[in-house]
Formats: sequence, structure tokens, C-alpha cells
Amino acid sequence: MAHLRKRGDNWQITIEVGRDPVTGKRERIYETVKGTKKEARKRMHELAYQVENGTYVEPSELTMKEFMLKWYEDYCKNNLAPSTQEYYEMIINSHYIPLLGNIKISDLKPMHIQSYITEKLNNGRLDGKEGGLSRKSVKRHYTVLNQILKYAVKLQVIDRNPADPISPPTPNKPEIQAMTHEELSELLEHVEGWLYDFIYIASFTGARRGELLALRWKDVNFKEKKIQIKQSASKLSGGRLVFREPKTNSSIRPIDIDEDIIKILKRRNKKQKEDRLRLGENYNNEYDLIFVKENGNPYFPDYATKQFKKAVRKLGLEEYRLHDLRHTHATLMLQAGVHPKIVQERLGHSSITQTLDTYSHVIPSMQKEAVQKLKNSLKK
Repeated sequence: MAHLRKRGDNWQITIEVGRDPVTGKRERIYETVKGTKKEARKRMHELAYQVENGTYVEPSELTMKEFMLKWYEDYCKNNLAPSTQEYYEMIINSHYIPLLGNIKISDLKPMHIQSYITEKLNNGRLDGKEGGLSRKSVKRHYTVLNQILKYAVKLQVIDRNPADPISPPTPNKPEIQAMTHEELSELLEHVEGWLYDFIYIASFTGARRGELLALRWKDVNFKEKKIQIKQSASKLSGGRLVFREPKTNSSIRPIDIDEDIIKILKRRNKKQKEDRLRLGENYNNEYDLIFVKENGNPYFPDYATKQFKKAVRKLGLEEYRLHDLRHTHATLMLQAGVHPKIVQERLGHSSITQTLDTYSHVIPSMQKEAVQKLKNSLKK
């Protein structure tokens, strides 16, 4: 039996669930609904259906803080890469808990999540500066919170996910910047040593910063002229450098290289052997990496970025980021008429749609060339 009655400005739902087998007392489920009678009646029918079918979940007394920390311990630490764990821990402690931590997870409503999104877009910065987080960052916050709440549903802590009705903000499409042939040539003329090798290989393979810094000698096939991307390097906030598999299967990939890159790699290999002989026990033999310092220690990702910034600043090209070398590779290949499917495979994109969406700014000129080719073929 289900009953609905008015209690002040709210509606109280009462569901009869039978009698206690020991005491014989009647057992009831109560829930208060704010809203119209129609909304309350709808919720009453939902509860009655859940009780009848054995899917009813008793409201949890856990707060959001308690459950989020439990999710981090039980799920994150056992399933995620160290750098991802660190990022999730930061979001939970610095963002979620201050705004949502004291709310019971059973009381969390879509309006709480929408208010959280609005607050982060307007006032989400934690560096002491005014303003909100980017739409991309807030969407990521929503994604993580949605994962937490899905986990709660799976464990039957709550019966439905309050994040489902909420639409996360759509990130602004970033403007893709790519160097021209002339700019890239000028940059390569003014750098030397390991930085020249790093910039050259990044520009002619499209590999990410972390992928190149994690590239090992055993990942190079000199005979077939290929490198295998199998891991990526990243730095944790404690200063520790970690190597892990890329997040997606598509990022684990072979990349064909030319004779010029082969020469660079052979030169680096020769120099490392000389450094190892010269330094002896003072050389760090722990790593099999292509990009290491003279003593065998690896380069950190932030150091590579800092050195790149110095180089482009001297040439008045400071608008370019290190990651733009990847865009440069893709853009120059597409402009040269290379099929987008090949570009997708080299970049490690999950689909050709991602490649075409990212580099749509190159496509119009390619369309004009295609139209002209079609016209020329019809004249024959």
C-alpha cells in the first residue's frame, strides 16, 4: 500500500512493506518530496514499484565526503595510473569536498550538481586569482563525479544517479596552431644537441612529449625504420617520474621514420655509449631511454617544455607550444596530400573522425585541390 499526504509545503510518501517477522510490527518507508502533487505521486509510484520488485535501496547515511574517499581507496588506487590517481585526489579534496562533502549521498540532487558546475565556471580557481575554471576543466570535474555516482549505484548505495539529468559544459574548441615549413626550419637552425634531436623527431613523427621522453632503444627497429610507442613519461607532484602505458589502445602504435631520424638516433646511441665509458660508475644505467642527460638521468617533461619555450622566444615564435609540434606534423602531412587515415594512425587518435575534427582548418584547401582534380579528370 502507498499513501500520499500533504505536510506543510511538502508531500509525504508512505509505503507499507509488510510486518517485521520477529516483532510483528508494521514496517513502512517514508520519503518527503518538495514540489507538486503530480511530482510526488510519480515518485510514490516509483518507490512502490521498487519495493514490489526488490530493487528498493534504503537511503544511505554516508556523506559525499565519506563515499568519495571510499571510492578513491577502493577503486582509484587499484585501477588507475599514479598520475590519474593524483589528479582525482586533488579534485576530491580541493573541489568536491568543500562544496558537496557534507551532503548525504542519498540527499544529493541534480540541482546540487548544477550549482557545483556553475560555481566552478564562475569562481573555481584555487590559485588566488579571480575567475572560474575553463569549460574543459569543469567538464572533467563532471565526468569524475559521474563516475563516483555510477559506482554508488553499482554498490546499491543509491538507487539512481543524480548526475544523469545534468549536461556538462561543452568545451570551447581550441585553436590549433602549426608552424610553417619556414618557421620549423628556422627553429631547427637555432637549436642544437639533445633539443635539436627532440624537436626534429617530434616534428616528423607527431609523437607526444611524454611518449618521446619514454622512448627506449628496444622500441626502435633500425632495420624496418620504425619506432614503437609503448609508454609515456609523466611527473607526479612529489617530483617522481613515472612511466606507464598510454591511456588508450590507439596510442600504443608503430610510427614509420625516415633515414634522417635513423641518423639522429644512431648519433645519440653512439654518444650515450661514449658517456657511459667516460663516466663509468657515475653513469646511471637504470634507464634504456633515448633521451637522457650525459650522466644517464632522464629528462623531465617540464624541463623539455621550458627549453622549448626559451628557444622559440629567442626567435619571436613564442606563440607556439611544445605540443604544437604534433599539430605541425599533422598539418604539414595533410597539406602534402597524405591520407587522413595515415595521419590518424601516426598520431594515435582513436578514430579518423577525431583527426578530421581536430584539423578541419586544413581541409578546405584540400577540398579546393580535390575539386580541381575532378575538373581536370573530366576534361580528359
